[in-house]
Amino acid sequence: MGGGGDRPSLLSGLLELLLPRACVGCGALGSAWCPTCLDADFDPVLHRPDPCPPGLPPLAAAASYSGSVRRAVLAAKERDRRELDRSLGAMLATAIGILITQPEWPSQFGQLWLVPVPASRSALRERGRDHVSDWTRWTVRFLQAVRIPARSVAALRRTTAGRDSVGLDAAARAVNLRGAFSMGPVRPPPPGAMVVIMDDIVTTGATLVSAGACLSTALDLDPSQLGTVVVAATQRDRAR
Repeated sequence: MGGGGDRPSLLSGLLELLLPRACVGCGALGSAWCPTCLDADFDPVLHRPDPCPPGLPPLAAAASYSGSVRRAVLAAKERDRRELDRSLGAMLATAIGILITQPEWPSQFGQLWLVPVPASRSALRERGRDHVSDWTRWTVRFLQAVRIPARSVAALRRTTAGRDSVGLDAAARAVNLRGAFSMGPVRPPPPGAMVVIMDDIVTTGATLVSAGACLSTALDLDPSQLGTVVVAATQRDRAR
């Protein structure tokens, strides 16, 4: 007999056939995220939190953290709605497009390293997966399809520093996340490579600053080699 480890995935597949998914936005059956809701909330822009923390690399957000985008992020993260991963990966790919077409971004670059912000150990235990890493793999597929030489690089590791930042203000988040990341066993990027940090949501920017500082130091990156993208920015901080 086969092991029990395959049963959840088999059950999920059967349920997908028997019970069609409803749109996370409007609830209409037949699509996990209908084109109407996605189009209404999709709004990629360059973004700076207010106040903007020192050391935050250039940042692009695909949408505001509201409406169907907020519900899609929460459903994919907390309720294992993995059929949303493709759309969320596409949103991140579009945000990267906004980033790399800015005048300050090099017109010619080599590899594009996409470095996902890793989930904490407690989140991995609770959710059973690292959602940003999964979305990043979809992003790589979309970028490679248009001949952008992207690859996902699991360069960052979570340390014991940095606890849950929910409810903390910008200054407290920054202090809380100092030393929150360390480097995994990766080689430095090849000459001409650019590095983009990937995350789901940005509020104050403290997580991205901490991740960027770790990567810059360990890989000896010039500030011009580093960027950040997120699916969504919280409305109180999102600025065009």
